[in-house]
This record gives sequence, C-alpha cells and structure tokens, in this order.
Amino acid sequence: MLAISEELSEEITNSDLLDLLTWYPHRSTLQRLGFILKSMQTNIDHDLILEHLKSGQYFPVLLSPNGTEKPGSVDNKWKVVVNIKLESDL
Repeated sequence: MLAISEELSEEITNSDLLDLLTWYPHRSTLQRLGFILKSMQTNIDHDLILEHLKSGQYFPVLLSPNGTEKPGSVDNKWKVVVNIKLESDL
C-alpha cells in the first residue's frame, strides 16, 4: 500500500489536500495520512494536515489499526503509534 501512496503522492497537490480537509471527517485517518506523507518525504505540505488537526482534539492512534492493541503514549506530533514497519516495493 505504501508503494501506491508514493505513486499517488506525485499527483496530489496542496489544493487537493486543502479540499480534502474541508469535508473528510475522520481525524485518525488524517493523522495516519500526515504521518505517512512526512515519512515518504513528499512535496506535499503535510503541515496543512497538522494545522487542521490542531484546530480540535486528536488522540493517539495506531498506524495499523488492530482490534487487540491499544494506542499508548507517542513521541511524534501526529500522535501515531508506529506498530508496523513501513516498507515500499518501489
């Protein structure tokens, strides 16, 4: 999935991202998206997502949601618990 995200990130503009932030309601998914975009070092301004998240409350989430695991404390601004290794096929 990371490889697909890398390919799609080449087509996404900051304008697309701002549009997404106006209607997409799931903050946990936005946290994961911002974390992944930052990890991939794309040209997309992932800080747009962070500023959107900071406009309200957001809580720790798992990078890979798992029914048995619960998020704990995190040491990144996205509040994403990295419970899987990010690997790209590209």
